[in-house]
Amino acid sequence: MEVSRISDIAYLSGVIDEESDFSSMLTPPFIQAIDFSAVSRVNSIGLRSWMLFMTKWGDKPLNYMNCTTEISDHLATIPALRGASKRVVSVLSAMIPYDCLKCDHMEDIMVKRAEVVPVTLPKVVSPKCRICSGEMELINPSIVSIFTA
Repeated sequence: MEVSRISDIAYLSGVIDEESDFSSMLTPPFIQAIDFSAVSRVNSIGLRSWMLFMTKWGDKPLNYMNCTTEISDHLATIPALRGASKRVVSVLSAMIPYDCLKCDHMEDIMVKRAEVVPVTLPKVVSPKCRICSGEMELINPSIVSIFTA
């Protein structure tokens, strides 16, 4: 995994694995957000490294943006990825898997935090299928929990 920084955003690219080093994000000036759009895969040892990073990050606020479907799945099932002792991460945008009720077309769609309403009872407004214009629904409705913190 490579980490590049532009202003207060860290851009991760490649595979989060046993070679991943998050330490550059722990030094001042501190980042405000992590962009996951170029992460291609995460393995179990990479998850461990990410959780260790979050433990060291502490309780400073942090935003996750452009989460891939794999990142979204991990965020939904491993709470420590959003903060070690309490949730400090806000997910601003993430790819979420949808299925068309009419033509069975499956697609990952970028969802922004503002599209999840209301936050107390999360529900993502259903998009229209780009193939048949039918209504699409979440494949895993519990995944919207990543937007609540």
